[in-house]
Amino acid sequence: MAYISSTDALRQLMRSQDNGAYIVKISPKDNTLSNGVEYCYVGLKCKDGTNYSVQAYGKEARELHEEATMIVTRPIMLVSPTI
Repeated sequence: MAYISSTDALRQLMRSQDNGAYIVKISPKDNTLSNGVEYCYVGLKCKDGTNYSVQAYGKEARELHEEATMIVTRPIMLVSPTI
């Protein structure tokens, strides 16, 4: 499967009802490599035991960290909202 960005990959993995993915690790905010490039790592585990690693660098690393943190801190909705 092709993804537009690391954030897109994370969203699609989390949305898939079949794999039951959940985030197990997010690298620290403003994490940088020894060469000064920003880096973000998000580890995912699925109910079937499959592990995924989503990584990003630079501006995309900031976006990935923000998205992963939002997913982890978002309240779980037990029922579908009605309009």
